[in-house]
Amino acid sequence: MRSNPTGRVIGAGLAAATVAGGAAIALAVSPAANATVDTISSSSTTPVVGGTYTLSADLSGASVGLLVAWADNGANLTDPAQIVPWPAGHTSVTWKPTTAGQHVITLNQGDSTKSLVLTVTDNGAGGTTTTAPTTTAPPAATTTPPTSTPATTAPGSGSGTGSFGSGSATGSAGALISGLLRGLFGSS
Repeated sequence: MRSNPTGRVIGAGLAAATVAGGAAIALAVSPAANATVDTISSSSTTPVVGGTYTLSADLSGASVGLLVAWADNGANLTDPAQIVPWPAGHTSVTWKPTTAGQHVITLNQGDSTKSLVLTVTDNGAGGTTTTAPTTTAPPAATTTPPTSTPATTAPGSGSGTGSFGSGSATGSAGALISGLLRGLFGSS
């Protein structure tokens, strides 16, 4: 029996296509769609700058063991950014706010996201308070009318003849049209 390199290449291509197709099916039915963040809570509803609090969440769905990502106003609360929920169906982290103001706490697991909005106050014992900068509207733009009248040109005149007849016109628009007609119909 003879070795057929072309057959091997085709066989390898079919094997790669089969593996890629299987991976696509696995992604299409991924368990991320079965993960749900049910609730988020804080150990305090009136947190202060510098305090230490526990943020907790209950999870459900077939994929409660998927990694979760906690964030405060978009900044990761854990390192690494995603952690394994433990025990299964529950996750919690320690949170120590460093700025006063509104904090949006979010938890992502797969395709499911829940948010909790907390207002952190400054307790006067330290921490940093971020104050939004004040902005001033730019002065209104004013337009000054011109002090002199623009120069005007005297209207011209024109005439023309062509295979479709002759004509004349006055004024700059007339001269323009007359010139165009002469050029189109070949008269000078």
